[in-house]
Amino acid sequence: MNGLKLTELAPNRLTDSAVKKGFVYKDLKLDLETSYTYNNTINAKQELNDVQAIYDLEAIKNSIRNAFLTSPGQRILAPEYGVDIRRYVFDQINEDTAFFIERDIERSLPLFEPRIEVERVSVVANSDDNQYDIYLTINIPEIDVYGVTLTNYLNSNGYF
Repeated sequence: MNGLKLTELAPNRLTDSAVKKGFVYKDLKLDLETSYTYNNTINAKQELNDVQAIYDLEAIKNSIRNAFLTSPGQRILAPEYGVDIRRYVFDQINEDTAFFIERDIERSLPLFEPRIEVERVSVVANSDDNQYDIYLTINIPEIDVYGVTLTNYLNSNGYF
C-alpha cells in the first residue's frame, strides 16, 4: 500500500519564521499615519516611509472592526462577508435595537473571524450620548489570549 504525503498541511518556512519571531498573526495597518524610529548611532529621529504591520491581538481587532463595518455584498470575492452594524446607526436608540445588534454580532462574528471565540457580547443603548456601547469579550486560543474585552461605540459618526 502506498503512503499518503500531505505536504499542504506541513508548516512552511514563512510560518516557522513568524513563530520564531514571536507572533502568529500578521496584518497590514492600512491607516495612513507617519511613524518614526530613532537611530542611536546618529542620535536622530527618522521618518519611516513603509507600510506598517500589526500583529496578533491588534491584527484580530482590526479584522473584527472590518467585519463590523462591511456590508454583505461589499466584497466582490466574498459577497456574504460582513456583520454590517452600521445599518443600525439611524434607528431609534432603545433596548430592542440593542438586542438585535447583540444577536447579529453573536451569530455572524464567529463566521467571519474564526480565530476567535466569542465569550460574551453586551450592547447597551445609551440614549444620553446618542450611541450604543458595545462590549465584546473574546478568547484567542491560538495565541493563549483569554478574556479580552473590547469596548467600542456605535453612533452617527460610525463605529469606534
